[in-house]
Amino acid sequence: MATQPIETRMSAGLIEEMLLVIFLVLLGGVFAGLTLGLMGLDETNLHVLSQTGTETEKKNAKKVMSLLSKGRHWVLVTLLLSNVVVNETLPIILHDAIGGGWQAVAISTALIVIFGEVIPQSICVRYGLAIGAKTANMVLIFMYLMYPVAYPTAMLLDYFLGQSHGTVYKKAGLKTLVSLHQAVNPTDADALTLDEVTIISAVLDLRSKAVSTIMTPIDDVFTLSTEDILNEDVVDKILSHGYSRIPVHVPDDPVNFVGMLIAKHLITYDPEDAQPVKDLQLSTLPETGPDTSCLDILNFFQEGKSHMVLVSTNPGAQNGAIGVITLEDVIEELIGEEIVDETDVYVDVHNKIRVIRRQTGVRRGSSRLTRMLTLHHRNSQLNTKAPTIDKSTTAKVAVDSSTKAYGATTIDDRQDSPNETQPLLHQHSHPTSN
Repeated sequence: MATQPIETRMSAGLIEEMLLVIFLVLLGGVFAGLTLGLMGLDETNLHVLSQTGTETEKKNAKKVMSLLSKGRHWVLVTLLLSNVVVNETLPIILHDAIGGGWQAVAISTALIVIFGEVIPQSICVRYGLAIGAKTANMVLIFMYLMYPVAYPTAMLLDYFLGQSHGTVYKKAGLKTLVSLHQAVNPTDADALTLDEVTIISAVLDLRSKAVSTIMTPIDDVFTLSTEDILNEDVVDKILSHGYSRIPVHVPDDPVNFVGMLIAKHLITYDPEDAQPVKDLQLSTLPETGPDTSCLDILNFFQEGKSHMVLVSTNPGAQNGAIGVITLEDVIEELIGEEIVDETDVYVDVHNKIRVIRRQTGVRRGSSRLTRMLTLHHRNSQLNTKAPTIDKSTTAKVAVDSSTKAYGATTIDDRQDSPNETQPLLHQHSHPTSN
């Protein structure tokens, strides 16, 4: 058998060494990229992606979570140790390939920095989840290969540093995080709207907010005495205030409450009977301290026992009442906005901001309907036949979704102008049925 020329043997050895150098550079790049890519994945974010991501993201997140669940420090030590072994081996191979000392160090340094660190880490930072999922099995093999050294080192890190459980935000951080997800473009259906951000922030503050900060002061509460006579004037007064629950106190002691009157109990009551309040059915008025959290009061309201609570500095005693809090007050704090119903006089009782309802758009139609209903009522009293209302003239009031259904101003004596051109309520007629 003929002997190969020495040039051929040297050329074949050089090619093998160069291929080995390329392999080591790529392998070192994989280890360096995975070190940054896998360790940069937050466990909390992985849980979120595994539940709400796309099908590909769910699959990748579960693979990476399965790998990291064996020990983040074990994975970290394995990747770092493997990268060090590769980077230390590379100059030795280059020394044999090119036959020089400092040249091997310079070339290996350039290859490691460019192709083994910068480029792989840049890619893995952007696509860390996908790359980590595809190389999970390979990393697991190296974890068991490096087990004698990597696992004990990881155990020491767990002992001194503790295990990582992902990022968990406190309330202040969570509120900031939510606000950062507010939609910049109103057409983005997946982003949070301003109302959603406001509601979430208000919910997070509910437990730390005391009832004394949102209650209605006792001086602003409409109350009745047990000796008040429910004649027409008092019933009209109750109706004009529009409250569904009225605290009742003992005579000559406006801070000693014995219960509350439910306004709907007066539906069947005849004011001509002129009975005192004490003769009517009174409901229990629970009491609580001023430091009770709004969340605790909300939980109490959910039990259905009462939707009004008396706030007192001395609960259970005959004095100390400083205000009342209702379910509506808590809901307003829950959504971060004021709720104004059809009977409210004030938007803000504390600052005496009155409700201004601008309904000029339905004034003419509503007044016609009112006249027809009044005529119907009068004819019914005279036992005459009621007039028939044509369906084509029946009015329906629709709220403009782009505006509020009420307006508020600090000018209490403001009147609706007949020349308003942008009413908040619009009138629509029922289409005539065929």
